[in-house]
Amino acid sequence: MRLRRYREGEGVWSMPIIQCDIRAGRSAEQKEALATEITRVVHETIDAPLEYIYVLIREEQGSHHVKAGKALPEYRPDA
Repeated sequence: MRLRRYREGEGVWSMPIIQCDIRAGRSAEQKEALATEITRVVHETIDAPLEYIYVLIREEQGSHHVKAGKALPEYRPDA
């Protein structure tokens, strides 16, 4: 998570930017639920205003995700 600072009126706010890198294949509903829950947890945990929380979801094929030197397989909902 990164925080960007900017001014609004008299105060200075930090904008939490949360980046999620996932394998492609989730439905739009799953990605929306992920962003909604991340937003809720960040809001509850650090008291950031909801309108300042920014979630970025990036999807890549499995071979672009490498763990212990081995590319991950493509995402399969049934796996």
